[in-house]
Amino acid sequence: MRNKKGQTAIEYLLLLMTVAAIVLVGFKTYMPRIQETANIYYNRAAPAILGDAPRCGDGICSAFEGCEKCPPDCGICL
Repeated sequence: MRNKKGQTAIEYLLLLMTVAAIVLVGFKTYMPRIQETANIYYNRAAPAILGDAPRCGDGICSAFEGCEKCPPDCGICL
């Protein structure tokens, strides 16, 4: 009975190492796809949550913004 305990422990370690190897290979294979999908989802979700970025201050001013809201780099208000 003593010899079986050592054999069982080694079998469980081999099984654990096999599963870990499979997970690591799968992780390496699927990680680029998961990262790309996450980036696409973030790029679609962020504007929906945060709204559009303000145009004033980006160096492009339009007549609709008004001079009091535009930064000094705007060419319309000069």
